Amino acid sequence: MIAWTELVHVHPPRFFLWASLFCAVWNALSWKALGETGQRWLAPRRADMLWGVALAGVLYVGARAVLWAMCGGFSELFCEPLAAIYATFGTGSLGAALALALFIAPAEELFWRGVVQQALRPRLGRVGCVVVASVLSSLALLAFREPLLALAAFPTSLAWGLLAEWRRSLVASWVSHSLWDVLIVILLPAL
Repeated sequence: MIAWTELVHVHPPRFFLWASLFCAVWNALSWKALGETGQRWLAPRRADMLWGVALAGVLYVGARAVLWAMCGGFSELFCEPLAAIYATFGTGSLGAALALALFIAPAEELFWRGVVQQALRPRLGRVGCVVVASVLSSLALLAFREPLLALAAFPTSLAWGLLAEWRRSLVASWVSHSLWDVLIVILLPAL
């Protein structure tokens, strides 16, 4: 997780290629760490996929509303950091969309909603594990001086974590995360 956050922060040339390679390994390690119990949460069910799509839409509309309010609507607070993020990550690339949907979002879901929540669930319960995992993911981004990404990570992590716990499925959060990433970064960016 620390290496991933550093990679996001440094953002080397050909980021999405490096990110895909890194996340392919991270996916394999997280898959193994899940064990049989956690791997059962990856069984695809139609209802989970539909809930994932629905939540992605809600999160996208919510993010757009917040970004509108904080960059042109009521304030200019997010304009400069938002422009910097989009300048760094770019938009519109099919390769980036595939990297986000097939490697990056799944790696984050397997790790945060899978491995981390699974480890915390026995001690903290189903809601407590979600809250702590969400706080930790945001703190990691803050530690690497990525405040806007941390701000986006907290509510989305909460939503995806609660969805995973409610559906007892990583598929729901995986679909939602992948679709939201592609919408917010590639297809319908905030700028």
